[in-house]
Amino acid sequence: MSQVSKVFPLDNEQQVEVKVKENRFEFEIDEMLAITQEEHSEFPFIPVSPCLGYSRGLYPEHPLLVGLLLGFLYHESLTGETDERIQTIAKAINSKNRSKMIQALNMVESNKLGHYPPTRFLGLSERAVNLGQSIFSLFDDDVMFLASTRDKIISHPPLLDHSDIVDPQERLYFYTKDKDFFDNDERVAIIDNHLLNGNSVLNLIKKIYDKCPERETFTVLTPIDLRSQSVKEAFSSLEKSLNIKINIISLMSFDVEITAIDHETKDLIQNELLDNQKHDTKVQYYSLRNVINDHFIVKAQNMLRDGTIHDNPYFISTGRFTLNGKEQQVSEDLFQRMGELLNDFLDDSPKFVIGIGEFLYVPLQIARYLPGKEIRVQGTTRFNFDSSTLRHSNKKISFMSPLERTITHYLYNLEIDQYEQIIVFVERLRHKTEIDDIVQQLKILGAKSILVIEMTSIAFNEDRHE
Repeated sequence: MSQVSKVFPLDNEQQVEVKVKENRFEFEIDEMLAITQEEHSEFPFIPVSPCLGYSRGLYPEHPLLVGLLLGFLYHESLTGETDERIQTIAKAINSKNRSKMIQALNMVESNKLGHYPPTRFLGLSERAVNLGQSIFSLFDDDVMFLASTRDKIISHPPLLDHSDIVDPQERLYFYTKDKDFFDNDERVAIIDNHLLNGNSVLNLIKKIYDKCPERETFTVLTPIDLRSQSVKEAFSSLEKSLNIKINIISLMSFDVEITAIDHETKDLIQNELLDNQKHDTKVQYYSLRNVINDHFIVKAQNMLRDGTIHDNPYFISTGRFTLNGKEQQVSEDLFQRMGELLNDFLDDSPKFVIGIGEFLYVPLQIARYLPGKEIRVQGTTRFNFDSSTLRHSNKKISFMSPLERTITHYLYNLEIDQYEQIIVFVERLRHKTEIDDIVQQLKILGAKSILVIEMTSIAFNEDRHE
């Protein structure tokens, strides 16, 4: 029997009490929700979905199945029909058994779904783009997926852009090579990593409606729905003012209340930077550009925060610049080939696979085909959680982003000597020095080897050993 309520401490004065409203698949609260606090944030707390892979390492199939489960619920909402594979996926997720997860994932991929008119899926925020692509991957017809990015790509005007609710210094952009992305009668589905105040989703719906006022129905897909009654009323208000319908689909929904705490708690963990001597670790560098067809590379210019402009190749299998169903299928075959190629560098020992920032879906897919059974995948994040209720390690590392060195990224829930091989995936690098900061930090973990994989630069292979 799954939990029906839980109290998360915020500090020694306040706590967050959540009560489960809907939990069709009997997920444990701790598997779907953790409460974190960020330094200097205006928000009293930030919810995190551990099932997405940004707060702890997961088997590569786990976050992919979470997305597919939401995809099946979306299909159910459109057709009124329940696919019998839904329960198999949910049981595999709850089992925490990788073999069962692999079986469930293979079962889905051998028989994908179609629907008409096809949907336009939009992944909102870096922690939702891998989830969005997993949902989109369930469908094999003329669906399209578009991932948001914080990159300011000046060579391509954005289809949409709006302010990031959590980080007001940032904007989220949607770039597309298909200018008619919204021009037809397709459905629109927005994917977010959670729903709390809902502002980011509401703002995006307004932006889409302004461009395409004929749109009548929007669907929001999320693992956890934590909206208060006032936020739900804001959604209803927008529906009435624009004469539209907004459907919400989640795996779990909660009532949330912040209350005074009546005693000091030990559940709130202060996250601490790992401090240990760096180990003698072999480091290798390799690019997979040679196996990527030019069709899947977009050459663009992006501007950094300091005004510096770089010419960069982007890998469209991430969903940036739009991905259609046929391109997704080609990408999935390519991910398998990439994983098999990397077998030459690896053995069956425990592995930790890391995706940098927005770049997590591709590492999740490639990691499925790496040798060994004990493989965990995790994405880095720019959020500096000062404290959290994540029930794992409270150790973290911080490092300069290899894509923009003025931005700090974090990796949480780390243990020393847990893995023998670490594989770091980054979409693009001009030189290995750009990723040196995280490489040096990862040496603390005591792995025998670190393999850095870059996707878009052939020249990167010319200098690949340390």
